[in-house]
Amino acid sequence: MRKVIKCKVVCLTNVKRELLTPEYENLQRFLHSDNSVRLYSANKQQAERFYKRVKDKEYPLSIRKDLIKVEKRDTKIAKYWARIPVSGRRGGVWVAIKPHQDIPDDVEICESKLFRRGSDFYLHLTIQKEIDFVKVETSDYVLYAPPSFTVSERAVVMAINIGEANPITSVELWGFGTQRKNVRFLGKEVRTIRAHYNWLKKSVGRKKIKHALKWIKEHVAHKESRKAADVLHKATRSIVDRAIELKRLGFEPVIVFGDLKGVRKPRVKGKVRCRKNNRKVHTMPSFKIKHMLTYKALWAKIPVAIVNEAWTSKQCWRCGSTNTVVRKRMFKCRDCGLEYNRDLNGSVNIGNRLLDYMLRSREEQG
Repeated sequence: MRKVIKCKVVCLTNVKRELLTPEYENLQRFLHSDNSVRLYSANKQQAERFYKRVKDKEYPLSIRKDLIKVEKRDTKIAKYWARIPVSGRRGGVWVAIKPHQDIPDDVEICESKLFRRGSDFYLHLTIQKEIDFVKVETSDYVLYAPPSFTVSERAVVMAINIGEANPITSVELWGFGTQRKNVRFLGKEVRTIRAHYNWLKKSVGRKKIKHALKWIKEHVAHKESRKAADVLHKATRSIVDRAIELKRLGFEPVIVFGDLKGVRKPRVKGKVRCRKNNRKVHTMPSFKIKHMLTYKALWAKIPVAIVNEAWTSKQCWRCGSTNTVVRKRMFKCRDCGLEYNRDLNGSVNIGNRLLDYMLRSREEQG
């Protein structure tokens, strides 16, 4: 598994800044065909390797894993220090870094990148470690788990429904699905962010601003994406932290969500579509949520499962009937009279479906 730790370079002295700044600026000149600049040889090789096509923007300094070094030091300035190779000093320059989280001791530092934002430098450290997990793939589900993983009485299924109004609806199924606890609706702010920036884009278009599309890409699109990603990172982190807590208490948590392939159906020629609903479906951050949950859970050695999501929103979790009514966020079963939240009903169905598949496979194995 790999992940990126974002670090800010702090407490730069004038000497160190005078070493880093020319190296970074000379990389930009080298990428624009100025071969006379003074640049560390390995940084030149990395630039030729990665940046085949160059646009009018700044590119990060790519540092090979055998050249970057990170040490943990007991200093007042910073807890972590990194060595950056530059042409102006033999052996590189050591800089203090402030990561957004602690850097684990049992990881390997891989190829990393040095960015500049304004007058500050940022180091994105790529770390990796081996995890003893296997991928079990059947026609019903895909499971990433340790080889010895089985469903037992200690198992807690954390079922997640990914939707538009509630990006993440989470519920815990205990005792083989007989108990439902800790219901959470997370990521609602994403909908507000999407709506605000959609209105902003429309207002810019109505005013007929010159080069409006370029202005939207530079000032709106990236900001919208960053804000939405921040909300989703916090939401998925809270789910994984809960799973880590359950594991520490002696339970066996497993995170499960639906496979949303095919939810964004291609356009049929001649068929009228609702632009508003089409925009909502196509801006659902389903892939981001699945990706964040998967890598964060596997990094923490929490099993992850993906099941077929067909009919989970229209089927009653209590009696299994599809004779149901779904209106806005309310779900009602005409057979047993169950009235439930629509997204929560989907979450329970997803969790029960995984339990059914795994218990059935356990019986077949004997």
